[in-house]
Amino acid sequence: MPESKKPLVCMLSCRHDLSDDRIYKKEALTLAANGYEVVHIGYGDCESDVYTEDHIRLIQLKRLTKGADFRSKLAVFRQLFLSDLFQAARQVQADVYHLHDVELCRIALKLRRLPQHPKIIYDAHEPFPENLKDYWRRRSLWKVLLNDLPALRAEKKWLKKADYLIATEENVASRFRKENPRTAIVYNYSYFAPFNPLVRMKEPRRFDVIYSGSITESKGIFLMLAGLIEAKKRGHVFRCVMVGAFNDRFLQEKVEAVIHRESLGDQVFFAGMLPLEKVTEYYRQSKIAFCLFPKNRTNQLILPIKLFEYAAFGLPVVGSDFGHIAEIIQTDQIGVCVDPHDAGTVAAALIDLLAENRYQTFIPACIKAVETKYLWGTQEKELLRIYEEITNRI
Repeated sequence: MPESKKPLVCMLSCRHDLSDDRIYKKEALTLAANGYEVVHIGYGDCESDVYTEDHIRLIQLKRLTKGADFRSKLAVFRQLFLSDLFQAARQVQADVYHLHDVELCRIALKLRRLPQHPKIIYDAHEPFPENLKDYWRRRSLWKVLLNDLPALRAEKKWLKKADYLIATEENVASRFRKENPRTAIVYNYSYFAPFNPLVRMKEPRRFDVIYSGSITESKGIFLMLAGLIEAKKRGHVFRCVMVGAFNDRFLQEKVEAVIHRESLGDQVFFAGMLPLEKVTEYYRQSKIAFCLFPKNRTNQLILPIKLFEYAAFGLPVVGSDFGHIAEIIQTDQIGVCVDPHDAGTVAAALIDLLAENRYQTFIPACIKAVETKYLWGTQEKELLRIYEEITNRI
């Protein structure tokens, strides 16, 4: 390869959309800004092939859905094996394939055997073995048997063979290093530039508390509602905005039933899935933030990006008292840790932070933590170092 030409990088995903925060806004943009040619291939509602204003090519394959007829069901079954994704990736003829989902380990060896002998990076966004143990009952049996377990076996085999392994936190990185020394951590820190704390203190706030992210039971939707209900029983009515989408209609109906039963309709607002600039508006209009994940194996390991986004906007966090959530909140003094399953302690934390605007005392520490430690800019060098190392071997 000529020294003047940077390698072609193909990001691959099957669970994440093409505008995914980590894949596109952080890693792809960083690589493109440093001379790499970047393509991202993934699934969506329709087929498309476009270049963004950042000169990144996005190839979207249509995610198939089951219909009533046998043919459509068979097509969905075949897509589990990712043959369409592999064919699209093969046609790109990339020098580096960067895999972002565990299922993609199933096609990693096929990618490596392509004529150009590409390098393969596996970037694990979450601890998949723990995730499967915690949530397999919520998935259909056929998906567990035909997708999840084969993906887990493929990951275990691939770890030793990957050109590089990337984790987002220390626990997964430790597991990877036992199999492959070519392992690094690229933290999923925020790219939001922190605000001036004096400006944040003076801004008007419409909402007492905000949650941003997927609205699911595993992200604590019922724990947040329980805290608001208990606070109301104690005479404190707090306005809460939820920014994000429900993952299924049945869950949405359950949540709406709780809100109706507890007369929370005037307190809890669902903003839906919004573009980034709209999400930041809600951050600026809120006083504090929720990060109340239920206690399980997965949540004791993950490092939620929302912690860093909240902090960048000077939002003190009411967060779970375990894992990385508690470690960061306590170390950087950016909020209060509570037992997420104890509605009384959640309510007490809300009442205490919002009484006489006490939450404002946390704003300087929140913003300082992001300025000094938790910006994506601190991770760009590590990502570029990994790429320099593996592309020098091409």
